Amino acid sequence: MDLFIDHLPVALEGKNDQDRFDALGWKLRTWDYWNWNNCDQRFGDDWPGRIPAQMIGHIFYYFSDQGDLVLDPMAGGGVVADTCQAFNRKCRSFDMESRLDLRPEIESHFWDGNNLRWPIKGNDKPDLVIFDPPYFTKKSGHYDSKGISGLSREAYLDFMKQFLSLTHRCTEPTCRIALINADWRDFQRTPARDEMRGNAILIREYLGILDQSGWEETHIIQAPLSSERFTGNMVKAMQKRKILGVISRYVIVARKSD
Repeated sequence: MDLFIDHLPVALEGKNDQDRFDALGWKLRTWDYWNWNNCDQRFGDDWPGRIPAQMIGHIFYYFSDQGDLVLDPMAGGGVVADTCQAFNRKCRSFDMESRLDLRPEIESHFWDGNNLRWPIKGNDKPDLVIFDPPYFTKKSGHYDSKGISGLSREAYLDFMKQFLSLTHRCTEPTCRIALINADWRDFQRTPARDEMRGNAILIREYLGILDQSGWEETHIIQAPLSSERFTGNMVKAMQKRKILGVISRYVIVARKSD
């Protein structure tokens, strides 16, 4: 683990969350629009779909307290686990890829869509769930072939429904979930006015699944991807063909329905 992360608990000991933002050099966003050009490289490993630790820190600030237990069911490169250290949250992280030598804090767990099992044994129940699943088809070639990214649209949405229902059953009434996801459109080669719904999955569909699974959204926060991932030549080609790219991303925070 990075030496910076190893020393965080001592360097930030006794500080409240806002002071921790200051110590990390992060500017606290006051509104429901969270944007960063880059991920903070001090947090997490180089990983497909890496998310900004700054985003996770904001979720912690507004929707949890120090000492709370955070569940990260698809931990990937470990950004959530590292951010938990920085913000004095307890963390249980799981991922299908075991890396005990580099990431011993990430426990091995495979979310089998045919038989979903809750990974936490005993009485520990999370106060907050950070759910950042691999997006539908996006970067599917970079993930394990057994993962959900390569599923059909129907199977992917069915997995979401099963997972969110299981999470609802296995958490306390006060638990919150933060779902990080984006509209998915196959815009790569298609002018905007020629796009069809086809296999697209839009945020409104995730909202519907949350509702069906016993959750109700309380906040929808815009947290767009940086447009810097598009090179100048890519942008020119897209403009020439009238292709409308996707940088939208949202943090959907939900509580259990009454």
